[in-house]
Amino acid sequence: MIKFRWQWTPLILVATGAVAIVVATIAARETLGWWQLAIYLGIAAVAGSTFWLRRQLSADEQQIEQLRQNVAEEEARIARLKADMAEQQALVQKQFEQQASQLDVREQALAKRLLTFHEWMEFPEPLSLASGPAPAGNISDLVRKDRQLMELLKQETQVLYDNIISNKYLIEGQFQPVLVRDDAHQLVLKVARLYQPSAEQPLLEVSLDQIVRASSRGALNILIVLDQLPVSVKDYNLSALYQYVRRAVEGYRLYRKTEPYWPYVNTAYYLSRFAMGANPLALGAWWVLGSIGRQGATVIAQQVVNRQALALLSSVVRVIGCEVAAIYGGDFRHRDANWIYGAELTELISAFPLSREGLSASLKEIGALQFRCEYDRLFLYRCLAAHQSAQPQKYHALDCLLSDERHAIATRLEKFLDLYLHGRSPERIATWKQGVEARLQVKLTVGLKPALMSVREQLTDAVRSLASYLVGEKELEPEELPALLSNTRIFAQIPDDQRESLLAQLLENPPYFFEHPDLDPDSDLVGIYLDDLAALDARVPPHDVQREDSLFAVAAYLRKDAKTFEALLTKQRQAYFAERLHPEAPLRRAPAHVMRAVLDLLAGDSSRFYLFHPVTLEWPDGQMPLDLKSVDLWLLGTADRLILFSATATPQVLWSGDHLVQIESVQKFMASSCKLTGGDWLLSEVPAPLAIRLPVPLMNTSSSYFRPLFGMLRTRPQSRDEVESPERPSTL
Repeated sequence: MIKFRWQWTPLILVATGAVAIVVATIAARETLGWWQLAIYLGIAAVAGSTFWLRRQLSADEQQIEQLRQNVAEEEARIARLKADMAEQQALVQKQFEQQASQLDVREQALAKRLLTFHEWMEFPEPLSLASGPAPAGNISDLVRKDRQLMELLKQETQVLYDNIISNKYLIEGQFQPVLVRDDAHQLVLKVARLYQPSAEQPLLEVSLDQIVRASSRGALNILIVLDQLPVSVKDYNLSALYQYVRRAVEGYRLYRKTEPYWPYVNTAYYLSRFAMGANPLALGAWWVLGSIGRQGATVIAQQVVNRQALALLSSVVRVIGCEVAAIYGGDFRHRDANWIYGAELTELISAFPLSREGLSASLKEIGALQFRCEYDRLFLYRCLAAHQSAQPQKYHALDCLLSDERHAIATRLEKFLDLYLHGRSPERIATWKQGVEARLQVKLTVGLKPALMSVREQLTDAVRSLASYLVGEKELEPEELPALLSNTRIFAQIPDDQRESLLAQLLENPPYFFEHPDLDPDSDLVGIYLDDLAALDARVPPHDVQREDSLFAVAAYLRKDAKTFEALLTKQRQAYFAERLHPEAPLRRAPAHVMRAVLDLLAGDSSRFYLFHPVTLEWPDGQMPLDLKSVDLWLLGTADRLILFSATATPQVLWSGDHLVQIESVQKFMASSCKLTGGDWLLSEVPAPLAIRLPVPLMNTSSSYFRPLFGMLRTRPQSRDEVESPERPSTL
C-alpha cells in the first residue's frame, strides 16, 4: 500500500492566501463586478492544485510510521492494563485488610489464651504429702515448718519495727535503701534454710524460671497491698514511703504489747475466723483498734491515721517470706486453711445447681479470704464461674490442718449450704457430705429438715449465738460476756436456775465464730433475738460497716426482710446514741456513719457526749489544703476531751484537745460564732489551722448553744466584729 505525506507548510500558505483573496474580493465586489467570477475560478484552481502538495513515503518512512502506530497501540494497551491492575490491586488490598482484621482478632484471642495458660501455670501440681516425711501427730514436717515460718516472719517484722525506731536505715538524715536490701537478703536466706537446712548456697540452687515467677507473684501481691493504702501513698518515692511508715511506727511504739507490727491472726480463736471468709489483715487491724481504743483519744487518733502504714510494714515481710517458701517449701501456697476452705467451697458449689445468689455469695466469700498468693484467688474465681471444682482431694487437708481449722471449715460450709444453695436433694447432700467428711475427718450435721428444738433449747442456742457474735465479730474476751448477755431480753427468758450454768459453759467453751441460732422462723423468739442482736451491735464497738453483712445474713437465715432488720438496727443505734448524749447537747440526731464513728471514738469512755456541726477551720492566707475543702467535719466533746474528726468513709481524727483549749465568742450581726484555739493538730504535711470556728444557728444564743463547751473550757474575752482584723483568714 502506497502512503503519502502532506506538505503542511505550503498548504497553510496557499490556504492563507486564498482566504485573503476571497475576503478582498467580497469587500470590493461592487467595483469588480463580473471579474469576481474569474477570481473565484482562480482560487478554485489554486485549491485543486494542493492535491499535488504531497509526496510519496519511502519504504523506510512507511516502516517508521507503522512502528509509530504500533507504539501508540501498545501504550493504549498498557494504559488499559494499568487501569485493570489498579482495580485488582484495590480489590486485593481490601481482601488483605479483611484478612488483617481477622488476624488481629485471632491474635488477641491467642494472646488471651496465652495469658490464661501463663496464669494457669502458676498453679503447680500439689505436692503429695503422703509420700513426704512422716507427720508428727496430724501435721507433716512441711506443715510444721510452715508454722515456724509464720513465727519467723513475725519475729523479723518486729526486728524491722525496732530498726525503724532506732533509725537504722537513716544515715545523716538520708534514707539508705541498700540497708533495707541487705536485711531483705538475710530474710530470704533464713526462710530458705528453714526448708532446706543442708543447702550451703540456697540462692544458687534455684532456677531462673522459679526466681522470675516468684518475683512476678510477689510484685502482684505488693501491688494489691499498695492498692489498699491511701491514694497519695502510691505516688510516694522510697524515701517518702519510708518516712510514712516511720511516722506510723513512732505513733505505736508505746503500745508494743498489742503487737501492732503483726496485724495478722495471733490468738487461738482468731484461727477459726482465719478460714471463715474474713480478711485476717482487717481483723487484726480492728483488734488493735479495739485493744488500744479504750486507752484514750490520742491513741485512737494515731491508730486511725497510721494503721494502714503498719499493715504495709508487715505485708511486705509476709510477701517476701511466702514467695521464698513457695520456692523452697514445695506446695507451700496450698498448705493453708484459707486455700482448703476455698477449694472445698468450689466443690460445694459444683455439687448443687448454680444460682445467682449462691454464685454471688461464693464470690464474696473467696474475695474475703487471705491467700498466700493472689493467683490462687483468680483460680478459684474461674472455678466458680465455670461451675467446676478445684478438686480439694488433691491437697490432703487432714495432713495440712489442725483439728480446729478443719472444724471451722466444716462449720462454715454447713452455714453456706443452709443460707445460699438450693436443689438440696437427699442424693446430692449425701454425696457431697460423704466426700467432705472423708477429706476433713469431721462429722457434718447437715440434713434436709432437722426437727425443731424445744423452746428451752432454742433459748440456749440464741444466747450462744449472741455470745458468738460478741466474741467472733466484736472480738471481745469471753470474760466480758456475762455482763453483756445478762442485760438481753433473750437471756431473761431462761429459767433462773439455768443461767449460771449456761454462762459457765460459755466461759469454758466459748464460741469463737459467729453461729446462726437454730430458731423457728415463725416463733416470737426470732424478733427478741434480732432485737438483742441489734442492741449489742449498737452498744459494743467497733462499728464497722463490713460487719453488718453477718447481721443481715443471720436475719435472712431467720427469714426476716432486710429492710425490716435495717430499721431495727437504726432504731437501736439511735436509742443508744440518744442515751449517751449530754442533756444540754444541741444536736440530738446524726447520720448513721457519724453515729458509728462517734461510738467507736468513745470506746471505753462511759461519759456523756455532745456534737457540733457544721465546723469550719481558719487557715493562714493561701495555705488552705485543697483536699480538705469538701470534708464534712464534726466536733465531739465529753467531760474532759474534745475531738475533731472527718465524717468520711474512713473517719479520721484531725484534732484533739482538753480543758486547756480556749473558747472565744465572736459576736456579729446575724452571724455569731464560737472560736476554739489550742489543742493538738494531727494533720500531717499540711500547716496547722489557726482556729476552729463553730457557727451559732439562727434563733439561738452562744451562751445556750455552746453551754457544754463553756462549762468545760476557759473563756477568753468576747471579740466584736469591729475589733477583728480587717484581713480575716480564709475559712473552710
